[in-house]
Amino acid sequence: MTVPLPLHRQAVSGRALARLRTWVAEVEAWPVGSHRWGHYYEETAAGAVPCRTENVSACHDGVRRLVEGVLGDIAADAATAAVADFKDKVNYKHPGGGGFGPHQDLPAYPGAPEVVSVLVALDACTEVSGCLWLAPEVSEPLPTDQRGTIDPAVASSLEWVPVDMHPGDALVLHGLAPHFSRANTGSQPRRVLVASYAPVGARYSRDRYYRERRASMLRSAAAGGTTRISTIDDFEGRRTSGDGHPSATACTHG
Repeated sequence: MTVPLPLHRQAVSGRALARLRTWVAEVEAWPVGSHRWGHYYEETAAGAVPCRTENVSACHDGVRRLVEGVLGDIAADAATAAVADFKDKVNYKHPGGGGFGPHQDLPAYPGAPEVVSVLVALDACTEVSGCLWLAPEVSEPLPTDQRGTIDPAVASSLEWVPVDMHPGDALVLHGLAPHFSRANTGSQPRRVLVASYAPVGARYSRDRYYRERRASMLRSAAAGGTTRISTIDDFEGRRTSGDGHPSATACTHG
């Protein structure tokens, strides 16, 4: 079965891909507490490793230009409308890194009416390294469990397709496209940059998203919920220390 969602081969290639991989290595090395959102960590057999960095373009001009440029153009083509970015992140998934349970993205973005995300592979995304799996025929909200992930009975009834990606490939994910990923059982990382966009007319800004994200996650923590890396509890790795709610209001990593 083919995946009827836009998969752009080599959307970022050559020197641009080499630069992006260098930038992501720089971002991963940022000290904790030195930028405007934060790193998240997970425990693996090799110790604690980063599993996500949020709001990267707020502190990295190169990533910001890519999110606002090439990736924004891909998102606009998919949405057939003008879009504005409101979020970006790097998911690292080092060897032994955890996957994500079946979910739809839209419920994770409080107040967003519609979302298109563009995922760019920095490394080979295979079934061994924990590639994305999609249920491409779904276009409506699905029932969820208490974690905010797709109800297990519903998830088991869907037809899932693995999406292998080469470095530089870009995948468009609409907000209601169900997807999940498994743990990385290989020896190499599976890093991806994900940028998310909403229609310009929705006025769904980066400041609004991260403000509401912070409030949502603090409410969950105060209610005794699990420590999350997202507004829904879809991460299946062993979450550990980090600065998921940093106090930094400026970029100080130098």
